[in-house]
Amino acid sequence: MFGFIFGIFLIAIGGFSHAEAKFTCIDTNRILSESKLVADAQGELRTKLVEYQNKLKKKEKKLEELKKQIESKAISKKVKEKKIQEYQKLESEARKLQEKAQRELTEMRQRLENMVFNRVKEASEKIAKERGLAGILDCGAFIYRDPDLDITTEVIKLIDAGKK
Repeated sequence: MFGFIFGIFLIAIGGFSHAEAKFTCIDTNRILSESKLVADAQGELRTKLVEYQNKLKKKEKKLEELKKQIESKAISKKVKEKKIQEYQKLESEARKLQEKAQRELTEMRQRLENMVFNRVKEASEKIAKERGLAGILDCGAFIYRDPDLDITTEVIKLIDAGKK
C-alpha cells in the first residue's frame, strides 16, 4: 500500500514539473511577410529571376527573327541551311540557359530559405534561453493560445537586427 501511495506521489510531482514548463510561439507567416531579412532575400531571388528572364527573352526574339528569315521565300537554299543551323544552335543555347537558370534559382532559393530558417532558429533559441522557456512552437500548432504567448515581433526584430 505504501508503494502505491509513493508511486502516486511521484506521478503527481512529475505532473507538476510538466505544468511549470513554459512555451511560447512564433507566427512563421508573419515572419515571412514582415521581416526585412526575408524581403531582402526574396528581392535577391527576384532580381536573379528577372535577369534570367531578360536573357531568355533576347534569345527568343532572335529565334523568332531567324524563323521568319528561314520561312522567307526570298533567300537562297544555301543561306536557308545556314540560318537553320544558326537557329538550332541558338535554340540549344536557350535550352541550356533555361536549365542553368532553373538549377541556379533552385539552389539560391534553398540557400536563402536555409539562411532565414537558421536565423529564426537562432533568435528563437536566444529568447528561449533568456526566458527559461521549455520550447517555442509555431502559433498554428495551438488550438487555443493566449495572445501573450506570441513572440513573433521580438523574433523579427532580432533577425532583422542581425541581417547581413
